[in-house]
Amino acid sequence: MITTKTSTNTTYGMHLTVRIANIERRAALNDSDAVSGFLVSLVDRVGMRILAGPLVGIEEGVPEKRGLSSVIILYESHAAIHTYPELGEAFLDLFSCRRFRIETVIESLESYFGSFSIVEQSVVDRGIHWGPDIDREMDSWTKRR
Repeated sequence: MITTKTSTNTTYGMHLTVRIANIERRAALNDSDAVSGFLVSLVDRVGMRILAGPLVGIEEGVPEKRGLSSVIILYESHAAIHTYPELGEAFLDLFSCRRFRIETVIESLESYFGSFSIVEQSVVDRGIHWGPDIDREMDSWTKRR
């Protein structure tokens, strides 16, 4: 496990959310094999391990809400994507107790969906509530789960 020391706390992992728009390969947003393949590839590229999945669900209805949602449960937490082919948009959520390179995530998105614009991006450190003795905190947390 990789940890990061902030000014007063030690953190573990991160939570990345990204909304992309103007996606070049819109057809891939409506292809369950492409969407689940993307998640499997992403997880591998950032060095995480699949516990279960991918699971893909299809949202029907009005064009603006149609699309796919896919999730992979990781030993390190989860990865999910929600696509909107009619809008040419997607939301990605990668939540992990392992740190990863955001650049690798963006490169993975580009390899499956072509060029796009990043409309929103947020990164939050996980575990900021933990004290400076991360080994003790992790041991205590592991025993409770």
